[in-house]
Parts: sequence; C-alpha cells; structure tokens
Amino acid sequence: MSEERQPLDPTRRLLRVFGVTVTNYEERTAQLLQRAAEPDVGIAELADIVARALELTVDLDQRLRDITMHVLEHQIEMLSRLQAIISGRRAGES
Repeated sequence: MSEERQPLDPTRRLLRVFGVTVTNYEERTAQLLQRAAEPDVGIAELADIVARALELTVDLDQRLRDITMHVLEHQIEMLSRLQAIISGRRAGES
C-alpha cells in the first residue's frame, strides 16, 4: 500500500527550507573557513571565499527573514482576533 504525500503547510515548508539552509550554511562556511586558513591560499582565492561567504549569508538572512515574518504575521493575527473577542465581550457586558 502506498502512502500519498500530503502537501506541506506554509509553516512546515518554511521551516524545512530554513533548516536545510542553516545546515548548508554551517557546512559550507566551515569548508570556506578551512580553505581560507590554508597557507597556500592567495589573495584572489581569498576574495572568492569572501564572496561565496557573503552569498551564503545573504541567502541565510533571507530565509531567516521569511520565517520571522511568517511567525510575526501569525502572532499579529492571533492577537488581533483575541482583542476583537475581548472587545466583543466587553461590549456585551455594557
């Protein structure tokens, strides 16, 4: 019997992408740092290493921003709805 894959909800999808991005960032920057520390690396190669580290960092920051905005949007929605519920009850008490 085969199981159908359910589509990921937006939160799980964002978390999965963020998790993969963080893991890749850790692995790739560790490799870049290791290579940069080697004595035979010239200035041109160091510049390439820095450029690659910048690219990886920009990508990570974008994913972090995506997940942060997603969480903040959910918090705002929840608080707004809760505030409306409380306001509605107060109006009913008057």
